[in-house]
Amino acid sequence: MKKLFFIFLLIGSSCALWSQEDDGNILLPKNQKNQNPFGGFTFGGNIGASFGDNVWGVSLSPRIGYKLTDDLELAFSVNYNWQKTSYSQYNFLGLGPAVNYYFFRSAYVHTSYQHYFIKQKFDRQESYRTEEDALYLGGGYMQPLGGNAYLQMGFSYNVLYKKDKSIFSSGFSPSVGVVIGL
Repeated sequence: MKKLFFIFLLIGSSCALWSQEDDGNILLPKNQKNQNPFGGFTFGGNIGASFGDNVWGVSLSPRIGYKLTDDLELAFSVNYNWQKTSYSQYNFLGLGPAVNYYFFRSAYVHTSYQHYFIKQKFDRQESYRTEEDALYLGGGYMQPLGGNAYLQMGFSYNVLYKKDKSIFSSGFSPSVGVVIGL
């Protein structure tokens, strides 16, 4: 009886181990990588708002990317910011490429270049236009949202930032956004 039980246990264990190598199992991570309905393209971006004493503004930053490998992505982003204070109004439009590298789908590092077109208008009807370049280096944390969508939270630093010559108040830039297609 013990020999018969041992034989059934051995056959059952080998069947269980053999079934784990099934290439058609959609629950295996190696088979989930190809479930992106957009091919190698990724989509995402950030939406923001700012409020304060006599200040309010909105920002929109959509992005599109393409996965060069499972962990390396080349992207292009557009950034638009509008801000109004009690005495002025600002419009920023930034365009540029980015490269992102993902670690185990839980962290990322990135670099992006942005060329900003800036228009400022003051209550005295004075206005001027300027342009500014930014090269951001940064990284952050990723939280899975389900499927191939992730929440990204991180920080960047503009290495081209010059305190007395920049339109920006700081070289640091926090970001929270969503990316779909990883």
